[in-house]
Amino acid sequence: MPTHILKLNYGIGDGFADGYGSGNGSGFADGYGDGDGDGSGYGYGSGSYWLSCMSYFAAKWPESAQSRYRELAAKQTKFAYWRSNADGRPANGGSGVIAEPGAIHKERGPLNLCHRGTLHATLLPIKWQGDRWWIVALHGEVVGDDEKFGCLEREIIGECL
Repeated sequence: MPTHILKLNYGIGDGFADGYGSGNGSGFADGYGDGDGDGSGYGYGSGSYWLSCMSYFAAKWPESAQSRYRELAAKQTKFAYWRSNADGRPANGGSGVIAEPGAIHKERGPLNLCHRGTLHATLLPIKWQGDRWWIVALHGEVVGDDEKFGCLEREIIGECL
């Protein structure tokens, strides 16, 4: 799986717009395809679906958490989900402080996805175990693949479920 740096930008807020326009056009499209193969998998939705849900969850938080979310979004901070057990402790391995808004988890590294010493998060939270869902900010260098991300500093912004 390729490792890459992911930059995400989110925001919440209010807005207003109006306008007018006109136009016309035409077009066509065609296509074809074929293929075969085998394999297994599961379809819980894409990361972009879960990205779009973040502002919904954030709108339900206290103003202090919403303010922090907006502040970090303005700095183009990377956001993802993290799941804990009912007590707020890691549900998918690892150790750390109990999750609560404002808690900051830090590791010494090295930054290496899928290894101890790296904090994890995901844009596919349904694929991971845990009773509670959190939106987290990933600070510093972030590495990732299609399922999860790793960093050395993770801030709990607010709880989703």
